[in-house]
Amino acid sequence: MGVLLVSLPMASTHRLVSPRGSVFWLLGVGVAEILGFVCFIIGARPTLGTVFRFLTAGVAAAVAFTGSVPATQARPLPSANRQYVDQSAQRFMQTERLPGVSLVISGPKGSYVKSYGVANLATRAPFRPTDHVRIASITKSFTATAVLEQVQRGRLSLSDKLSRWVRGIPNGNRITVRQLLAMRSGIYDYTSDPAWNRRFNTNPLSPFTPSDALSIIRHHRPAFAPGAKTEYADSNYVLLGIILQKVTGRSVESVITKDVIKPAGLRFTSFPTTSAIPRPFAHGYYAGEDGKGPMRDYTRINPRLAWTAGGMISTVGDVAKWGRILARGSLLSRRLQHQRLHFGMMPAANRIPFGYGLGIIRLGDWLGHDGAIYGFSSVTFYDRVNGAEITAVANQSSNFTTPTLDIFGQIAKRLYPGSLRPQ
Repeated sequence: MGVLLVSLPMASTHRLVSPRGSVFWLLGVGVAEILGFVCFIIGARPTLGTVFRFLTAGVAAAVAFTGSVPATQARPLPSANRQYVDQSAQRFMQTERLPGVSLVISGPKGSYVKSYGVANLATRAPFRPTDHVRIASITKSFTATAVLEQVQRGRLSLSDKLSRWVRGIPNGNRITVRQLLAMRSGIYDYTSDPAWNRRFNTNPLSPFTPSDALSIIRHHRPAFAPGAKTEYADSNYVLLGIILQKVTGRSVESVITKDVIKPAGLRFTSFPTTSAIPRPFAHGYYAGEDGKGPMRDYTRINPRLAWTAGGMISTVGDVAKWGRILARGSLLSRRLQHQRLHFGMMPAANRIPFGYGLGIIRLGDWLGHDGAIYGFSSVTFYDRVNGAEITAVANQSSNFTTPTLDIFGQIAKRLYPGSLRPQ
């Protein structure tokens, strides 16, 4: 087992032994990171027991989170708040050794777009909002949307059993498509496999396919019975990618591009089939598990290591645009968006609501997703109560922390403190 770094905004970090695989954070939603963040909000100290209970506790019910967004006039963020945002971003860049960060902020308190630092440590080229980055697990929200669109078209049902589409998966005759989307299947997470970890850690360009992920899943026992609780696992979304291909008869890259990216008007977002990133791009850096080692360029990786769980590329502006579409349900029927926003709530000592829906996270009043992978960190959260949105990307990350989530937390706490209130 590896270690899991729980990073607290503006506070010390605490390294905890992970109850799961050593790269839980590679494509992950950042469950423990979010726990650390919300513990900071109320002044609680996360412990190993708290993290473990948070990750594995059963969920007795799901809740619906709905609301409408009032029309707001775009205006600049006031000077004092801009200064606070700048200082927060620069402070995290220093403490987390982030070469560059880009932010997009909008809402009733004002709008602000800003980039800091460099996109390339060798050339010192500045990090710009137009630079492409890997968005890791934000990909899951695209995959889930594509699946829900197939449900909308009557080609797939949320109650379909996994075994109808993919054979040989433990409990496959009991697991539903809905449970895959909601992280409630109990399937073993292939990114927890020690051999997979060694392979990826050694060479991020190592050959790997969804079939290899299936082999890992089939050789491990399930983590829990289907529907028993909500627990994050990248395997759910690789299986959903395979289902999408079987339902549509097209490659999943084509499905998500034509059915989600283009209708959303995301001109700078793509689902890659090679290790290349479109220009202009920021180089991604990895400095070891503790972030203190030499900076290694991890810009190029095999996109099929993450695939439909975390393989996509975008820009901070497109991610912000997608965050609004995701939270508002612009590509789905009202009925399906309502189902999407039923969350498996995960208990936390601080009582700030946190849960996972159908490819979407709820954190307090905020809806969105985050992602972390070697070299890149990303987050987008949208408040459907007041229309505020905070999006950030950075070009240095380990598999254990999402520094952009910490930046989000500091900004949200300053601009919209009531949005993260305990309940």
